[in-house]
Amino acid sequence: MGAMSRVPFIWIMLLAPVCLGLGTSSAAEPLPAHAGTRLLRSGALVIEVGDPASPECRWNKGLRFSPVANVLRAQLHGQEFLYSPVTGGALTYLGGLPMEFDIGQEAFQPDPPGYNEGANGDPFLKIGVGILRRDAGAYSFSKSYPVVEPARTIVTWQTDRAHFVQTLGGHANGYCCHLEGEAIVKNDRLILNYLLRNTGSKPFTTEQYLHNFLCFSGKSVGPNVRLSFPYDFTTNPAVTPWQPSGRVRDLRAAAAAVYVRVANSIEFTDRASGVPKIWIYKPHGYTGPELCAVEHADTQQRVIAATSIPAAYVGIWTTDYQVSPEQFLLLTLAPGEETRFSRTFIFRVDGFVPQDSTGDNVVDVRDLSRLSSAWLRQPGDVGWEPACDVSAAGDDRIDLRDLAALARQWSQNAGLGLPVAHWKLQETTGSMAADERGRYPGVLRDFPADNSQWLPGGGLRFDGIDDRVEIRGLPLGSGHPRTLTAWIRLHSIPTTSQTVLAWGEPVPGRHWRLEVDTTRRLRFVCGTGYAVASRVVGDTHWHHVAVALDPLVPSRPRVSDIRLYVDARPQTVYEMNEQNLVFGDVESLQIGAPHDPATSQPFNGIVDDLRLYDAALSPAAIRRVHDEALPR
Repeated sequence: MGAMSRVPFIWIMLLAPVCLGLGTSSAAEPLPAHAGTRLLRSGALVIEVGDPASPECRWNKGLRFSPVANVLRAQLHGQEFLYSPVTGGALTYLGGLPMEFDIGQEAFQPDPPGYNEGANGDPFLKIGVGILRRDAGAYSFSKSYPVVEPARTIVTWQTDRAHFVQTLGGHANGYCCHLEGEAIVKNDRLILNYLLRNTGSKPFTTEQYLHNFLCFSGKSVGPNVRLSFPYDFTTNPAVTPWQPSGRVRDLRAAAAAVYVRVANSIEFTDRASGVPKIWIYKPHGYTGPELCAVEHADTQQRVIAATSIPAAYVGIWTTDYQVSPEQFLLLTLAPGEETRFSRTFIFRVDGFVPQDSTGDNVVDVRDLSRLSSAWLRQPGDVGWEPACDVSAAGDDRIDLRDLAALARQWSQNAGLGLPVAHWKLQETTGSMAADERGRYPGVLRDFPADNSQWLPGGGLRFDGIDDRVEIRGLPLGSGHPRTLTAWIRLHSIPTTSQTVLAWGEPVPGRHWRLEVDTTRRLRFVCGTGYAVASRVVGDTHWHHVAVALDPLVPSRPRVSDIRLYVDARPQTVYEMNEQNLVFGDVESLQIGAPHDPATSQPFNGIVDDLRLYDAALSPAAIRRVHDEALPR
């Protein structure tokens, strides 16, 4: 196998701003779809937000949804993420990320403060909207209640953020509140910060949610849409776990339901239409991160929605044009008490790198120069560059964290940087497999002494008996993201599983294995957990395979965090069994044989051009790896 040559990178520290004729980011800017809105920008992310001061903005007259930080559209790298119709009004669901307090839809959900204490004609507090007047019936969010006093909302706008302050002059029989909201755009994420204060004389319990109308560049919801959670959830109504009905049928062909459960995920297997609301509940005692992820396999878009405080439950409302995982937050405040909380949305598009602040699709000296020019700047400072605030820390400052984040992506084009290790396997003699990066050579074990294992055109032949390559002292312990890629070709159709590589500590349950199983598919295994790709690789032809670990929760990687690729195509999960991924302190890689000597699963075929990356590569990056070293 051949590979394209790479230019060595040089570390550059700019002690003073350097001008390279940089213009503004070349990221596409969406035209506002709605009247009475403004745009917030940071790098390639553009957010459309309703402006309560505009007479054209319909949402400041709403009876349900609040005009505070009402995000209508989100576009990253030219890709749309939110469904937002141009029609709608005071009581319709609008679109985007509309915020509402106290929907009172189910018996377990609270009604607005004061509604159930009064009689027909009495006022009640609709937080985020104002003071309304009740009728004689039970509360319904779809009713048009008369307005006693609309809340007054004032906004301060900046390039990458907007701060909303909402106040009331009166009260509803002792119920009153002060509400603030802030929308901040940071390259690949939207942060919504909230402050709610009880300014009345009575305590209240309220519930806030956002509709989260997610869509993916106009594609329908289903098939190939997945919602993932970092915990073992229960649902109401129950979502039956999917099991393959035949050895050669994939998920989409085998499933008759519109949605199924795969491990800790819900997958829509057909175009969604009329799907009932699904309520998601965490296990008792769960204390982990409060988040969920939604991804569309066809568009390679992903959204991670997180909250800073625990959600009571998640309601999933789906149509064929949007999917809405609604995280409901319960808040109880005594008079004078206040609470702060936030919601964060991380947007991902295949090939987009947040550190590419110039929008030229590569992280290089131009991005470093822009960061240097904005060094130690903060919002409101002259020279503040929001596109350079690229670290995950919410510090609103261009500093060493941002420089380190940029350095980690240095010289990357569409998310593909230099590998940590690269075994080209192009030797002709010897018992060592050289690492092109020079740090982690492999030792050949039990190969023939005549060098017949080395192929003239590149590649290493394994005999299926005892041949293996051992590589010790590798980095990337714990749940660190990583990607391993290789070209493989089996000598014959497998009758038993054949190990391509094994990673981790040579102790049962503390390593994972990539293999070709007896159904000729690519299989990832860790202990009792496994994930199987739908595409066949055990057919004696060359195939490029890749396995990427992209943890939803970095400190708690799971089998469902694994992404499998065959011939640079993301794979539909054929079958899966969930399990936490456990990594040992001593990391090693073995090619062609499992770590457990009691397991007889050696590889019988050719392995070529094996690479290790310290990141979860995107499909676009894996496509580049595939194209760089096609087998001869």
